[in-house]
Amino acid sequence: LGGNGLTRPDPMMRFLLLVIAAGAVEETNLEVTDDENSCDKGLLLLQRQSRKLSEEKEAEEWGGSCQSYGCRHGYHSWMKCQCNSECEKYGNCCGDFQAKCVKGSQGGQDQESPQGGSCVSYGCGTSYIASNLCQCNDECSKYGNCCSDFGSTCYSKGQDETDETDETDESQAPATPGPATTPLPHSKYRLVWRAEGEDFFSKFNFLWDDPNHGSAQYLIPPQAEQEGVVEATRHWAILRAGRRSPQYKYKRMTARIETKASWKNFLSIFKFSHVPYGCGVWPALFTLADHGQWPNGGELDMLEYVNMDVSKASFHTGGSCTLDSSKVNEYGNMPDRNEMNYDCVTNYPDRLGCAPNKWMKSAQNWANSPGVLATQWTEDFIKLFYIPEYEIPQDIKDEAPAPEDWDRWLFSYYPLSGTSCQIAAQKLMMQINFCGDWAGKVWSLDGNCKYKAQNCRAVDPLREYAPQEDCCTKFIWDPDNRYGTDQYLQQRAYFNISYIKIFQ
Repeated sequence: LGGNGLTRPDPMMRFLLLVIAAGAVEETNLEVTDDENSCDKGLLLLQRQSRKLSEEKEAEEWGGSCQSYGCRHGYHSWMKCQCNSECEKYGNCCGDFQAKCVKGSQGGQDQESPQGGSCVSYGCGTSYIASNLCQCNDECSKYGNCCSDFGSTCYSKGQDETDETDETDESQAPATPGPATTPLPHSKYRLVWRAEGEDFFSKFNFLWDDPNHGSAQYLIPPQAEQEGVVEATRHWAILRAGRRSPQYKYKRMTARIETKASWKNFLSIFKFSHVPYGCGVWPALFTLADHGQWPNGGELDMLEYVNMDVSKASFHTGGSCTLDSSKVNEYGNMPDRNEMNYDCVTNYPDRLGCAPNKWMKSAQNWANSPGVLATQWTEDFIKLFYIPEYEIPQDIKDEAPAPEDWDRWLFSYYPLSGTSCQIAAQKLMMQINFCGDWAGKVWSLDGNCKYKAQNCRAVDPLREYAPQEDCCTKFIWDPDNRYGTDQYLQQRAYFNISYIKIFQ
């Protein structure tokens, strides 16, 4: 290679080999000449290219990319580089901004969604592909791991292929008045409250206390916005895990919010494209009585799980509250996943409340299953529905919901008629916690998490205060960046919400 047989290559050839090895042939402006300085120039290029590759590798490892941050965020000082529409103006874009946020969106990806797997890039198929972040096959809705654009990319395509008489592209059709834009006549519900758009978080109170003894430092405005743990645009709102607390040892910044209003007998619709998950993470979307001592008045956990475990809806209250099992199972087999025989009275650690669930999803499956989580609460029953994004019915889109038609999406049911369950008006709450008296306590039981931190043990903070020995806290706190927790959480631990609407 370059030279006469076994002879040493001349300086000209040595220079070219060095430049090729550095991958910098297209980047060099040096004039290539056959002189004694050529090798020095080649070595300089090699050093520059090596340093560049090292910096890119370090940035990627610690989250300095739009692949990990997601696109179209506002400016955040904790990000090593930016992925928003103004970054080119200020010269602080991540290296993959053009590829991930500009070219990617021009290729058909959702302009308003954080980056991730998509059916546009994977293509639609019939088989499961383990290497894909999400799936684009006919079974993905069954297993709750569809890509967010599965409905628009594959489901719509399938409809076009099977229904030759309907060739209208709705995205190109003119907007004309008609039934699709008027309330459905049989809907008995009317919109009374909504959180949506840039003022999403103005409808909530920010709470700073942590009743779960976890590793969260809950922020309130304006610090919550400044640290980037909450963010709202015209199309979506984000509540995420933030950086390590500079103020409190063993804490990581995030947010905990509750609605300023409360309701009794209502229908809530929560539309999302991502929910948090991951080792050490404890997210929750739930309702809570607006007064009184817990659990009196009721608490409904619509979405709650820890680490990589499954989520199960559950209800908690005081006094006396036992559901009729024959009524519970009228909508299909719904075993009490808490094994309390449908007794909803809660007094930890022995009485856990009731949890009738037809099925349960893992934390990661929920994150990969965008759609609607709806709760219908009446004097006679509570129903929980999960509707995949590509199946959202027109009545929801028209803000004229007809939950009597949603039973095929029902996954949890609480017949209240004939019981003495204590129920008060409810506030809607949402939070991301870490570790504490659930996620930390069961850390060693999760095969996906228990090996992430070493020389530690699972600590129950209700029995002892030992965060320095707790494996979960050690991973979440990660003061020396040993575990790469910052990037791990940036990619996993966030709510992405389109809207929350309350009807009565």
